[in-house]
Amino acid sequence: MFFSFGTPELLSSIGSKVEIAAAKSRIQIAVIDDNPFAPRDALLAHNFRLAEIGHDIRTVDQIAAYPIVICDVGGVAKALGSPLEGAHLVSEIRKTFPDKFLIAYTGLTYSLSITNALTAADRRLEKDASVDIWVKALEDGIEEISNARNRWVRLRRSLLERGVEIYEIFRLEQAFIKAVQKNKPNYLEEAAKSAPISSEVKDLVVKFSATAVASLIGTALGV
Repeated sequence: MFFSFGTPELLSSIGSKVEIAAAKSRIQIAVIDDNPFAPRDALLAHNFRLAEIGHDIRTVDQIAAYPIVICDVGGVAKALGSPLEGAHLVSEIRKTFPDKFLIAYTGLTYSLSITNALTAADRRLEKDASVDIWVKALEDGIEEISNARNRWVRLRRSLLERGVEIYEIFRLEQAFIKAVQKNKPNYLEEAAKSAPISSEVKDLVVKFSATAVASLIGTALGV
């Protein structure tokens, strides 16, 4: 039995509409590829901020600072030791940072195992996709990750999949709302550290607090 006092804050209270043009200037998009990124110049002309970080990814923490990640399927993240290469990396990013918006792209047809791994991506694009398709995918990503409500729902889904009790998710959600409203990411971090949840889940929420919550607050403050 538990008791809750007061009126809970609604998640919808922090889900304001995003101004895409303004958000573009603040959000850096990571590009993981073993070759020069072909749509780069066209996307820069559309005011996207791209950071080409190469192919030698040795840990998913290398992309912690990027809320949107574009990843080639072949020839990247070989140091992780999986024959699935980029598909494996996308899957691992989703496990560690479930709130990120992931775009996987390729010019080839792959095996069932790679196809299954790529279900972790939000979008799957052909390597020669038109600029219009790239712009739409990236603007969708910016709108998604800039919205505090949507960002939390992504993490909440992962918490449910990990078997976290509904009440504990509710308490973390209230801490998240307070963190955004008060512009203090540590509210969520402190709630996670004191919650009766596994160390794996605590680490997941603490990373979310340090990256997602901090960036949402920065966007709200215009920095």
